[in-house]
Amino acid sequence: MSQNIERMPDKKDKNYQHLLQNRKLKIAFYSWFKTRIIGTLVNRYLDIQAEGLDNIPEGPCILVTHHCLYFDSSVIASTIKRKIHGWIDEDAFSKPGVWRLCNFLEQVPVKTGGQASREDYKKTKEMSIMWLKNTKDLIGLTNDGASRYLFDETGNILDLPSRMNHSGAASLAMEANVPVIPTASWISQKHQKELFVSKGLNSIKYMEKQKKIPYKFFFCKPLNPCEYTNKKDLKEDIRKKQLEAYRKLSNKTP
Repeated sequence: MSQNIERMPDKKDKNYQHLLQNRKLKIAFYSWFKTRIIGTLVNRYLDIQAEGLDNIPEGPCILVTHHCLYFDSSVIASTIKRKIHGWIDEDAFSKPGVWRLCNFLEQVPVKTGGQASREDYKKTKEMSIMWLKNTKDLIGLTNDGASRYLFDETGNILDLPSRMNHSGAASLAMEANVPVIPTASWISQKHQKELFVSKGLNSIKYMEKQKKIPYKFFFCKPLNPCEYTNKKDLKEDIRKKQLEAYRKLSNKTP
């Protein structure tokens, strides 16, 4: 196997300005991929119901959601008109072909699984702040480790509060001074369990057997970090608003 595998540039590039190169091409590719690939699949299998889209402000902001499915960030991306930079497991950037796709989609690599060092977190934060300050795009963040805690030892879905920890999002928002949009998503437990366990083609095979599956989102009003004196209070408010939105979505379901 050839050793000339493309990888992310060295983290010694403190400013990550290389990520801003060829943006016109990358934006065009993102638009095509979102419309022709992701949008086509989403519209075929899912009945997307989004509330609060008008709460997403112009300019840079941070969209903070929780994992409902493995591919929920892709569904959100197809739902809103803005361009999203999501946090993607760093391992994807070391795989031939996949790294190039992640690069063209302008995603932000992050170490997962509790193995990230302080330097790793610093690198991710630097890259995220660079996006927020140099573009008008937004970053979609999901809570760390959601997939690890979604099911308990008996296979039952854990309650949502056990999967929320938005310390990183709160810290990033305060440092970059950009608003946070707490976001909740909902899909029935039956489908959530099947689609979270199943990946890739297995997920598509499952959806092929269903009618359009209802998938709901609620985008809360922005939280302004300049109104907070510490990260802890902002993190708690993100959690509180997200839970309130999730309950609203759940209560609207027969």
